[in-house]
Amino acid sequence: MRLWHRAEKRQPTQAQNLFNGLVREWLWISLLLLPMTAFLSLSPGFALNNLLYDSLRRLTPLSVEPQILLVTIDDLSLKQMGQWPWSRRVHADLIDRLSAAKPVGILFDVIFSEPARDPADDQRLAQAICQAGNVLLPLIRESTPRYGLPVTQILPVLPLRDCARGIGHINVEADSDGIVRSLYLREGPAGQMTPQLAWLAFELTGGQIDMPGLSVASTAQHWQRDKAIRIPFIAANDGFPSVPYISVLRGDVPPELLRDRLILVGATAPGMGDRYVTPLSASVGTTPGVEIQANILNGLMQERSITVLPAWLAALLASSMVALLLGLLLFRPRYALWLTLGSMLFALLGAWGLLRLGVWWSPAACLIGLLLGYLIWNWRRLSVILAYFGWELARLDNEPKVLPERRRAPVSNGDVLQGRIYALEQAVSRTRDTRRFMADGLECLPVATLITDPKGDVLLANRIAREVFDSQLVNENLLDQLAALGYPSLLNGERPPLSALEIVEFRDTRQRSLRLELAPLLPADDDVALGWLLSLTDLSIEREAQQQRETLLRFLSHDLRAPHSAILALLDVQRHETPAAAPIFAQIEQQVRRALNLTESFVQLAKAESDGYHFQPSLFAMLVLDAFDQVALFAQLKDIQLVHELDETGEEMVLADQSLLTRALFNLLQNAIKYSPGGTTVTLSVESNSQWLICRIRDQGPGIAAEDLPELFGQYRRFASSQGSEGLGLGLTMVKAVVDRHSGRIECESVVGQGTTFSLQLPLWEE
Repeated sequence: MRLWHRAEKRQPTQAQNLFNGLVREWLWISLLLLPMTAFLSLSPGFALNNLLYDSLRRLTPLSVEPQILLVTIDDLSLKQMGQWPWSRRVHADLIDRLSAAKPVGILFDVIFSEPARDPADDQRLAQAICQAGNVLLPLIRESTPRYGLPVTQILPVLPLRDCARGIGHINVEADSDGIVRSLYLREGPAGQMTPQLAWLAFELTGGQIDMPGLSVASTAQHWQRDKAIRIPFIAANDGFPSVPYISVLRGDVPPELLRDRLILVGATAPGMGDRYVTPLSASVGTTPGVEIQANILNGLMQERSITVLPAWLAALLASSMVALLLGLLLFRPRYALWLTLGSMLFALLGAWGLLRLGVWWSPAACLIGLLLGYLIWNWRRLSVILAYFGWELARLDNEPKVLPERRRAPVSNGDVLQGRIYALEQAVSRTRDTRRFMADGLECLPVATLITDPKGDVLLANRIAREVFDSQLVNENLLDQLAALGYPSLLNGERPPLSALEIVEFRDTRQRSLRLELAPLLPADDDVALGWLLSLTDLSIEREAQQQRETLLRFLSHDLRAPHSAILALLDVQRHETPAAAPIFAQIEQQVRRALNLTESFVQLAKAESDGYHFQPSLFAMLVLDAFDQVALFAQLKDIQLVHELDETGEEMVLADQSLLTRALFNLLQNAIKYSPGGTTVTLSVESNSQWLICRIRDQGPGIAAEDLPELFGQYRRFASSQGSEGLGLGLTMVKAVVDRHSGRIECESVVGQGTTFSLQLPLWEE
């Protein structure tokens, strides 16, 4: 079983480096985008602010306060009473009639800044104002300042202002687009600021709230303003209840309609000059000044005056929302569009909710910051993606080509995106060609071969694999197919991972001998398997041939030995009974023993080349001593001394088939004795290093010619040095086969007339 582990420490990849660079760049962009958002929030003249305010205000109109009533100087009144201006006695008569109905207050939106031609008219109007006791008169700001003099207020003429209940300004503020949306509830010369006229009317109702509005730090030395508010206009389709000036003057309006009302008197007829462009102008045209005062009073009475959020708080709120989106874009990039749209919708809903509460926060700077954040984020991500694609495509292009290129991508003339597209097209084409090459190559393999994903689902399978499994295999699970085929460890119903499958040979349900082998498919820069390559080799023919060979070995080792052994036994009996035929019996015995030796050589070679090895950890010194015991008699007969030079410890262990490796040592020692003259020495020495055990067998025989050494281990090879000795040349062939099966090496060094040295190198066994 092979274990595949992820490396604990890795160098940062190119993608990680690009992402880290994007994070650092994003921090710098945030440091620029957030101050810009705050700056736009601090810019009151920003055009988008007014557009958003008008749109959201239309969603939150105020209802009409029923206590407010307008007495309008309209076209009907002008037609019946004559050209404007009217006599101040007429206004006095109107005040008398209104006062008789006992209203809460009378707000007169008519300028009396110049004395009448007849002073008696001013006295008459002043008398009516004094008798009413609840008349409010307007003052205005000097429109054109005089050279070298401060701007002043233009008050009503003296008799009138002494009798009025209060005098307030009716100034309004036009924004940069010329539309009136706001005003100051207090303004005037330094130290003499005057309340707004509608505020004075609100005080007549007994309202106990503090004056709303944002306190403003005035920078002007001669004219100061405070308590800025936005006018809470009613819906364009609604309107304040009104009666014509002439109708009240003639008594056509019942007193009950006027009682306990806040009555605003002002001009509404076209051409009177007192008209302004307001957010309602798109539907109803310009708005008269008296209706603006009515809207201001209506908001005060419902406590719905609109106060602008302080600039620092508005900038902080906008910057916080943009900062939140910038962070979310970094950690949730796949939801960038939805996060941006959600944040923009949240900003709009937040501004609308605050407006319903009487607080105006313009989301324009926030929306621009959010939109810029999204656009810059996508631009930078696209740049990073293009850079990464360029790096990966260049690296892919530098890889060795499996197949010749069908076409080359044209060189881009400055357009990076076009160049990346061409390079990607080339890479995709190469990938398709490679996949086709793999599929065709896999189909032509002579062994059943499959490719699976990490879970075992088959991705590709060649024709032989489909025949072995009798299935199409693709999109099927390999473990289930192996279990149906009879793989041993899967018959109990368990499904271990593919890495746990053993490389074994098994017999399937059709009695075929199959050998399973697998290998992981690793990516270029990682060691976690992306899939598995499996092969099933059908060894049925080989196993049948092996069985036949084993049958032959049994025949050679038993059936062929038995007659020869019987012949030797008969010769031994006949030798004693017929002494005269002893020479002939000796020749027969010699030929029979040659046949037995030949049979033994064939058997040993067949065993050495077979697959029936049984490896186990073995002490090499014990194998040497066993071989010495087996050749000791031969050495004594030839008067040859056997010497072994083992290490002092003698504890070298090898993974060996003990019988076959002992037989190989026996063959080498027997050859050394066979080809050495009497009275010489055969020496066996053993040494080892960190990985290998080295065994050398040296004799003092005639040696082997240099031209014979390359073919020394071939079958049936006989050389000049072996003349006069019996054998077929199979002993060294058997030794070479055994050493190869033990993953070792054998070498021979010889000098003619000086002897021969055989060196065996075997891998040491480590527990």
